[in-house]
Amino acid sequence: MTTEKKSTIAEAVAAASEQLVAALREGKTEVLTRYLEAMGRFQKYSFTNSMLIYCQNPDATRVAGFHTWKTAFGRNVKKGEHGIMIMAPMVRTKRAKSEGNVVSIDAEPAKFITFRPVYVFSEDQTEGDPLPDLRSSRVEGDAAVHLERMVKHVAASGITLEYGDSTMQADGVSHGGRIVLKPGMTEAETLSVLVHEYAHEQLHKGDRRKNTTKKVRETEAEAVAHVVCSSLGFATNGSSADYIGLYEGDADLLMASLSLIQKTATEILVAIADPTEQETNHAGLQEPAAPLPIAA
Repeated sequence: MTTEKKSTIAEAVAAASEQLVAALREGKTEVLTRYLEAMGRFQKYSFTNSMLIYCQNPDATRVAGFHTWKTAFGRNVKKGEHGIMIMAPMVRTKRAKSEGNVVSIDAEPAKFITFRPVYVFSEDQTEGDPLPDLRSSRVEGDAAVHLERMVKHVAASGITLEYGDSTMQADGVSHGGRIVLKPGMTEAETLSVLVHEYAHEQLHKGDRRKNTTKKVRETEAEAVAHVVCSSLGFATNGSSADYIGLYEGDADLLMASLSLIQKTATEILVAIADPTEQETNHAGLQEPAAPLPIAA
């Protein structure tokens, strides 16, 4: 790779990094704010109730009661749907019994908790107003060529790449030497998620994983994905800033890891650059005449 090309990549990485820092300094976007407000309305369930939900409907994602869906989200339970039974705590009171003496009505009644079955419904059992979704801001662009190169780079790095099934709740996961992606995403989204998971593989193994929080790890991985995709000329539409904000990451945290992020992003961009340099885009990365196929 020529010195000029390396310099072009370095400039693109610096510009993309500055763009992300600026976006995070502006604070939460309207999309993220609406999403967090909506998610805050969903109740957090105990371990026992979580297991009850899973046993009755393993594919259940967001669940809520009949009236919560209707009043808080503007959605109705579909006709014929069967609820998922959980146990709801009920606080009851009981006054102490006297032994032949009158107990003062001012005496504090004893409180105790009982449980009764109630029913909740999963999001896919309802219909109506759409829930706020961070997928409304996603990476866009023609990524077939770069995705093919990234897949080859992942394999050359000794990492196994697999595609899971459509029931995966996450777009991608990494398991230390193995990355699993959710099928059905666009090529641009798949590239972004693959770079994110690859960054986890490179940055968050061994002692460093133990010594960093999830907030730090997710901020670093998503920042690498943003820098790579932005440097390649894809429209990121604020997706990375929203993702980092979802984990409460911010500009200061990003700046603390900036050197590591830029180094990892640069390594990826250099690895997936076309050495023939027949025709280059603004990041100095060659575009072949025809896209290469990629499994989804």
